[in-house]
Amino acid sequence: MSLWNQDAFIGGHPAIDFANTVEDQDKLRETSRISDWVNFLGWAKACSIFNKQQIHALEYQIQQIDIPRLLENIHELRETQYAALSCIVWGKIKPNVAMQTLEAGIKTAISNSYWVLEETGYKWAPNMDNPRWVIDVLTLSIEDLLRFEDITKLKECGRCTWMFLNKGRGRGRQWCNMSTCGNRAKSASFRNRQQ
Repeated sequence: MSLWNQDAFIGGHPAIDFANTVEDQDKLRETSRISDWVNFLGWAKACSIFNKQQIHALEYQIQQIDIPRLLENIHELRETQYAALSCIVWGKIKPNVAMQTLEAGIKTAISNSYWVLEETGYKWAPNMDNPRWVIDVLTLSIEDLLRFEDITKLKECGRCTWMFLNKGRGRGRQWCNMSTCGNRAKSASFRNRQQ
């Protein structure tokens, strides 16, 4: 099974899929699925956050010496994003460190970017001459999520920390994926009823 198959992209928005780049069968977020450059590059190619020019730059222009620090910054951003989105999910919208850090990052990413006209409108494009451009691309995706999606539909899986936009009617989804967390939850519930 490929690390980056359709089960890795269940969030409903690319920024949520970025937050979900952890191997997570509990609430610990201990194992990153993008812990090295090869896995990050694989994810970047499979997701829709990076365009072709940016993928090419990731493959051929990032210096080996810069990769460890860049991965550290990517992981830091992911965990800040997760903390901020988790606050939204659980109704803790008051100013907090994660939200303030994310807001500052979004402001920086926008100031490092310019408008480009795409098929359906304008979009922020990061200045790729800026050494932070990879972080800016990821941050602008988070900004897109917060501005254009109905965040009242944002949910966190009951068994792990993966998030998703619950676009179903009524209560809708409770788990990130029925084939993983959903089945585990149902099995645990069945075992508890049998005891």
